[in-house]
Amino acid sequence: MRKMAAPTKKHEILILLLFSAFSGYNQESNADDGPQNNKEDRWHPQWHSRENFPDQPLQLVRPGQDHKTLEVVEENFKMLQRIEGSVATVAVVGKFHTGKSFLLNQLMGKSNGFGVGPYVTPQTMGIWMWGKPLEITKEDGQKLSLIFLDTEGFAANNVSENYDAKVFAVATLLSSYLVYNSVKIIDQSDIDYLELLARRTQLFALGAQLSKTKWTDDFNHDLLSFPPLLWVVQDFFQVTENKESPKEWLHRLMETHTRENEEYEISLKGIFKSVDCHTMFLPATKKQLLIDLSKAAEDELTQEYKEERDALREKIKSGIQPKEKNDRAITGPELASLLEILVSAANEGSLASIPSRWDAFIQRLQDGALEDCTRFYEGEMQVLSEMYNNGPVHPKAQEEWHEQVFNKSLHLLEQLLFGLGDRVTEASKELDHNIRHKFEKSKDMNEKRIKLKCSELQHKVELDAEEALSKMKLPLKTSELEHQIGVLHEKSLSQFTESIKNFTLEADRADIIKRLGSSITSIGDRFFLKNKQALEKTLHEGIEKAIGQFKKLTENKDRFPRAPKEMSHVLIFANEAAEKVFHTECDKASEEDLYKVYQGNLKNQLVEVSKALEKENDEYLHTQINVRVRELLSLFTDSTDATIMPLPVNDTDLEERLYQETKNCETSYRDEFDEFSTFKSFAEGMIELQRGIHKICGKRRQENVEAFAREVEAPLRTAKQLIVLSADKYDTVFSVSQFIRKVCLLNLDEGKPKHWPLDLKSSIIDHFMESDQDIQTIMLEKQGLWSSIVGFVQWIMWLLGLNS
Repeated sequence: MRKMAAPTKKHEILILLLFSAFSGYNQESNADDGPQNNKEDRWHPQWHSRENFPDQPLQLVRPGQDHKTLEVVEENFKMLQRIEGSVATVAVVGKFHTGKSFLLNQLMGKSNGFGVGPYVTPQTMGIWMWGKPLEITKEDGQKLSLIFLDTEGFAANNVSENYDAKVFAVATLLSSYLVYNSVKIIDQSDIDYLELLARRTQLFALGAQLSKTKWTDDFNHDLLSFPPLLWVVQDFFQVTENKESPKEWLHRLMETHTRENEEYEISLKGIFKSVDCHTMFLPATKKQLLIDLSKAAEDELTQEYKEERDALREKIKSGIQPKEKNDRAITGPELASLLEILVSAANEGSLASIPSRWDAFIQRLQDGALEDCTRFYEGEMQVLSEMYNNGPVHPKAQEEWHEQVFNKSLHLLEQLLFGLGDRVTEASKELDHNIRHKFEKSKDMNEKRIKLKCSELQHKVELDAEEALSKMKLPLKTSELEHQIGVLHEKSLSQFTESIKNFTLEADRADIIKRLGSSITSIGDRFFLKNKQALEKTLHEGIEKAIGQFKKLTENKDRFPRAPKEMSHVLIFANEAAEKVFHTECDKASEEDLYKVYQGNLKNQLVEVSKALEKENDEYLHTQINVRVRELLSLFTDSTDATIMPLPVNDTDLEERLYQETKNCETSYRDEFDEFSTFKSFAEGMIELQRGIHKICGKRRQENVEAFAREVEAPLRTAKQLIVLSADKYDTVFSVSQFIRKVCLLNLDEGKPKHWPLDLKSSIIDHFMESDQDIQTIMLEKQGLWSSIVGFVQWIMWLLGLNS
């Protein structure tokens, strides 16, 4: 882009003087409506509609017949003049087929609003408004009649950039809030294109301000100011750098924007009051909806899109302010007047130098001839298009038809300009250039139609293939599924090839068919994945059923421990049954590599379940052994009770009886649990049984001693009397203990106890000393530090035999 020439000092002074001169044209202001107390949010869905306004889109401005000028649609223009009170305008502009109409419908909350079409040609011509103004109440109580404007898309085929600039200029200067709409991403060309339009609009506004003759007496040229700019990027799913906001992202792009001329800077922020950015996710994910979004219901829109759409509504509502005239918001009639002036100014254009009459006539003749021949070429090319029902044309047929029509157009031009010499040559070159340019566009459009038609046919073949595959009941053996998909792949390619050969070159078909083949392969891969998942599910369920069968066959309902041989038999039988169930349930997966993996997994699980079963069996054994040990100990207690074996008896008879009962008890234990002799619980039970028997035997021995003690109560009472009388003579525990033993032994050496063994007598004396309270009292009285020391010395001397 060429650098704009800097204005000279004289030019700057002239512009300042002109602006100063026209700034005095102030107008009488109408009384503005005062602020309202009702702060209720008026944004969708609580719009306040106006009566007697059609609730439908109305065309305000339409293109002229040549699609180069603009015309105000009078019957709809009058609707603007009927709007009372403050008026604010939101205009959406952008390249054609970027979703402007759909975005406006979403902002208004209408499913059937501005026309949305799935066709490659633009659907909106000129500038449209929604017939019924929408009333909102801002947070400060200000009430506004909000008008939404939908504009013809830029960069459409057969529409000049100059026409696009007119539409952009009128929409921009008419609006209170300008939304520039694009899709997917913002690139350098987007920024360049928008700035080009903005600069041309800026020059247009300046020229319009300086042309005093355009305005009525009460018009204020300050209305030709730029609104805030909001750049909306639809279908956006990229991630910005460093998590920057959309506004930061746009500003960074403008700041780092480069051109061939590095001295030239982006001026959007200097032209518009403010520049913001808002990104929106894909409105839908289904192709049928994306082709025609007017068919998408609210619940079919993506959640991300609805959240970002609602945020956009709130951003527009909070940021929009009406244009002001003499410090008050403009009304509908003033907005209508502004529209009329802008359309008129846009159509005037600039004046060219005036040629001579003859030159003008020859030029008009040449221009007319070029136009007629071009129109003839276009008409003949349209005939070809109609022969193919406005669908894709075979490239070779298009090329041949073009050559014929082109030669006819050149011949017609020579006839129209016969005798004009160089003008014929000049016009022929220009016609050749124009027609070749149009043919390139026509070829490009035909290529797009071919691609679109191929895409449609491919999509249909893909849907048919997917439907055919979806009818298959999964899971299938992989080999069988491969065969089915192979047949379907070949059939799909054959049908597709036959359907596109009438409008595609043979050289181009390979790539087109290859794309379909890749797509069918991808569909097949998805079904391979689904089949694999179904096979895995079958294998998983087969394992579960096999384990279930195993557990059912090994269930121990009576909780009685199984012997090792029985347990081994049960486990072998249950394992075979489980593997049989797995094989039966997973027969369709038996050829798969996964089968062995899951079969190994089943075996591992069966091992774990078997271990758990053996552990459970051991717990049952442990419980039964504990119960039996308690029973045997109870029997042992009963068989050695004093009622069965009267006490006292001599130690030999007592030990013989206890030994015999012990052997009987242990033998009963071993006989009952002989099959479990290798189990840990068996050994633990035997230890517990022996420990209990040992404890009972000790008790029986103690009871025998106590029985003997009862036999010698009389001599011990006599001994006690002597001990009590003489205990004071002894000052240590050791000395008094020795004295007590001597006295007791002397009394036990008479009568029946005389012939008892000394050990038995010692046990009786020990029991007497421990159980008699008076003797214990005497012993306690002899305790103390000094007594302990002296007693220790006496004990040493006793050991050495130095003390009698």
